[in-house]
Amino acid sequence: MEKYIIITITLLFAFKIQAQNVQADKKAIVLNKEIFNYIKKYSLFTKTLNWKNINTESKALVFKGNDSINDQIIYNFYTKKLREAGDKHSFFITSKTINKKSNSAIAELPQGEYLGNGIGWIKVPQLMIFNENKEIEFANTIRSLIEKIDTENTIIGWIVDLRHNTGGTMWPMLDGLSALIENGTAGYFVDGKTKTPWLIENGKKNINPYKIKNNKVKIAVLIDGRTGSSGEMSAISFFGLPNVKSFGQKSAGYTTANKTFPLSNGSQLQLASAYIMDRTGKSYKEELTPDVIVSDLSNAKNDNVISTATEWLKE
Repeated sequence: MEKYIIITITLLFAFKIQAQNVQADKKAIVLNKEIFNYIKKYSLFTKTLNWKNINTESKALVFKGNDSINDQIIYNFYTKKLREAGDKHSFFITSKTINKKSNSAIAELPQGEYLGNGIGWIKVPQLMIFNENKEIEFANTIRSLIEKIDTENTIIGWIVDLRHNTGGTMWPMLDGLSALIENGTAGYFVDGKTKTPWLIENGKKNINPYKIKNNKVKIAVLIDGRTGSSGEMSAISFFGLPNVKSFGQKSAGYTTANKTFPLSNGSQLQLASAYIMDRTGKSYKEELTPDVIVSDLSNAKNDNVISTATEWLKE
């Protein structure tokens, strides 16, 4: 009798594992289909993707009966297809990463100083946090730094330092930096069908409404090869203004706007769905080239990029 009990328990365990595997594969099939549909409908590169081949190959994917492994198989498949089509910006974020980032502290806070000679310096790092309260904190840190520098000194020019800003969420960056810019349209998202402006505006999200005393003073925007994605969008929001000039090196070239698509497994697809125009209507589809190239790569507060920008501000 004991033997039969052991065999029965073993069979039940095997059936349970098999049922779990079937369930995992069903989830993978659903996930596969929804990502296929999102990319086909919304990708900026949909016309260059071979959808007949993708349809055939995606249905032939072999799943492993494990949710996390299956998810990665699907992510790798579509990421490879997007990269081959020229999309270097779209990516997937797992639910685990989202939860971790939303509960973690801000990795690097903005900095700001009065550099002397009438020059204010604001350094804005990357931000990927998935937490609205921390996004507001980030924006208010920028605003408070600008307010302190502007109210304690007579400013003749500002340095907006976006070097090494690899991106993340653009809105907290713009909500902070908009203290330097008049309200209104700062740029556009263009998806081939529509041209949607992004706006500089005060009085939202419990963000400090301070605006600088003189928004006609010169602004030097600093970029480099590690300025990407939202770092580039932040730079573009200044482009086209008559009092702005950019300095440094060419940016990373992630100048597409990613749209967030929540997935059935709790993860997100960040899909490149639009390209960018500045306030004048100039398009940016690759890296940004600064007005003044400065070869110094030290990303320091007293390097040649800063000194070159300072000389222009003092002219």
